[in-house]
Amino acid sequence: MGNERDRVYRYEGALNGLDDAVVLLAWKADEPMTPDHLHVVFDTDRELGDEEILRYDAERWTIECVFQQAKDQLKLDGYRVRHVRAVKRYGGVVLFACVYSIAESQPDLSSGLELLRSRKGHSVVEFIDDAAKQEIPIDVIKKQLHVA
Repeated sequence: MGNERDRVYRYEGALNGLDDAVVLLAWKADEPMTPDHLHVVFDTDRELGDEEILRYDAERWTIECVFQQAKDQLKLDGYRVRHVRAVKRYGGVVLFACVYSIAESQPDLSSGLELLRSRKGHSVVEFIDDAAKQEIPIDVIKKQLHVA
């Protein structure tokens, strides 16, 4: 497992409604086995060895970074991903948002996102202006914009 994680405790068995699960507790050999020093990894494939599970977990963090960027840049922070099907759907939404942004602006993703955010801002202002002309109460406008 390399120099960083020298000790691993492995639990195999039932966990939270799953019949077969693996939980690894990993920590550096020169540090105590305390919550501050533990790295906990959960997996459902009991066939995998400790090193393989830890390697997959390390690679997963790269994917987590991509998800975080999508949440920040594409404003998809309200989307929860807990199931494999949801991950696939989320990936589809992210790809669609990227392709749409690029198609709208041509040069690149950043320019596309900037353009779409600008359009959204303009449409909000136009909506407020139209509502004010129709003398719609401000509380109704706030509720429709989800800012009440």
